[in-house]
Amino acid sequence: MKTKRLLVSLALTSITALAGPPPAAPMSPPTVADSGWSFRMAPYLWAQGLDGTTGIAGLTGDVDMSFSDIASDLDFAYMGAFEARRGRWGIMTDINYAELSDSFAMRGLLFTSGEFKMKQFLSSVTLNYRVMETPTSVLDLYAGARLNWIELDVNARGDVGVAAATGDKSWADAIIGARWQTSLSGPWFLRLVGDIGGGSSDSTWQAMGLVGYKVSDSCNIGLGYRALGTDYQKGGFTYDITASGPVLGVEWKW
Repeated sequence: MKTKRLLVSLALTSITALAGPPPAAPMSPPTVADSGWSFRMAPYLWAQGLDGTTGIAGLTGDVDMSFSDIASDLDFAYMGAFEARRGRWGIMTDINYAELSDSFAMRGLLFTSGEFKMKQFLSSVTLNYRVMETPTSVLDLYAGARLNWIELDVNARGDVGVAAATGDKSWADAIIGARWQTSLSGPWFLRLVGDIGGGSSDSTWQAMGLVGYKVSDSCNIGLGYRALGTDYQKGGFTYDITASGPVLGVEWKW
């Protein structure tokens, strides 16, 4: 299958979760007794591939694209997270915007192939609570919402001719999750993030693991792997997609 154009990442880098919250403080987390505010900004690059099914108005097809398939034809994307904390509590937002297109095979008798073009805005907004903090590890629980907006154009071809459909959808899902970080050796640390939820979608979930390095008291870098799945089907609109791939990030805190 030949990919025409896929936009998935480029602009920034992080250690965050596509949908989960931005990274927890690495080697020297703020103490819960601290009454002042602390902040974290985390741009990131997520070299994701897409796998699943998408369609509109009955024109549905399989999508299977690796990041290498589309690396030569990237367009524009923005990915970044921001977190504000005070004591045990924190609030986080994580924003992803992308534009992509691809060809796919149709699962039907009338149409055999098709193309889609998609614009997507995905954002998570969560309230975080630190339930555990030691000199080497921290554990945050979080709850909030994952917001989606997708504009999709689909063209199908077959023996009967050409059919086209266009539409856009927006929806929100409630999510709950956890973020755990522990020191490894020297400036190195391990961070794990996971959440699950639903609402407008049948289900949504996210998992991420990365190894980070403390460059300074105010800057960390990390490399890991992230996957995010969404199963939304309503009113003839189908978006049952898992996005997964390496994530490279940098975060600044003050």
